[in-house]
Amino acid sequence: MTEFRHTLTGRFEFSPPLDRKGTRVRRDGFTTEWWLIIRCAPDAGRYFRELFAVEHHRVRTLQEPLWGTHVSVIRGEKPPFMEHWATLAGQEVTLEYSHEPEETSGYVWLPVHCPAALDYRESLGLEREPSLPLHLTIGNCKHAS
Repeated sequence: MTEFRHTLTGRFEFSPPLDRKGTRVRRDGFTTEWWLIIRCAPDAGRYFRELFAVEHHRVRTLQEPLWGTHVSVIRGEKPPFMEHWATLAGQEVTLEYSHEPEETSGYVWLPVHCPAALDYRESLGLEREPSLPLHLTIGNCKHAS
């Protein structure tokens, strides 16, 4: 069982843009319209990526994720109860995380526990647990050295 001993804060961000121009259409043709992330401080991400590099004797490093260090709460699911969509925009939330990084398909992440995010999913009429459990994406190995 994962132990969540550390806390971090972030802010709810709805339909996050993919670039500074505000683009929401992805390369695969899908959009970020029905996405909700918790965006965390850039310094936290730099810290976690540095720990990863040191742990791997600098043979493996991580590239920053597109949205920086974040938790994906809703990934392209249009909520049944639209009246609640974006009511938490910009609000700060605390999450608990495990300091043991995991890796899936080149993405490195930390397990996360955030009841407020799961409660919000339910208030929108979505399943409490997302298809992929909540996790803090800290980086990827796609183009890193």
